[in-house]
Amino acid sequence: MSAFMSAFASLVGSLADLLQPFFQGAATAAAIVLFTALVRLAVHPLSRAAARGQKARTKLQPQIAALRKKHGKNPERMQKALMELHAEEKVSPLSGCLPSLLQMPAFFLLYHLFSSRSIGGDPNALLGHNLLGAPLNDRWHDALADGGVFGGRGLVYLGLFA
Repeated sequence: MSAFMSAFASLVGSLADLLQPFFQGAATAAAIVLFTALVRLAVHPLSRAAARGQKARTKLQPQIAALRKKHGKNPERMQKALMELHAEEKVSPLSGCLPSLLQMPAFFLLYHLFSSRSIGGDPNALLGHNLLGAPLNDRWHDALADGGVFGGRGLVYLGLFA
């Protein structure tokens, strides 16, 4: 994981360096936003398929309600009838999960990147950057100690939370 984390940190750092002329002090934040957008773009076809699947499942709701009414007392028969209905209509009950599952590793990696003080035995250089005057190596309680929720750092964190 450490080698992968180092490569990822280098990628985000390189993106930040490329974006430096355009975003100055917010280049690292822009690199993170760009990385997130690229991940979302990569899974967009799957997200569209998931939306179509959700629409199809919504269309099946009256039939599912009828099956629940018919087989409410027999959960095994109910489950079998639901699976048959989904197979007959060619709708996967799990199609909405795939885009989320594919995005999760990238977002866990981003979280780990900014919660680790060192990567591969070296100090995490990304934590030396600032976002609108708030150091990226700070935590929420640090921002509250320095000016409270509506202080400079606190407002940056509130914006990120929003």
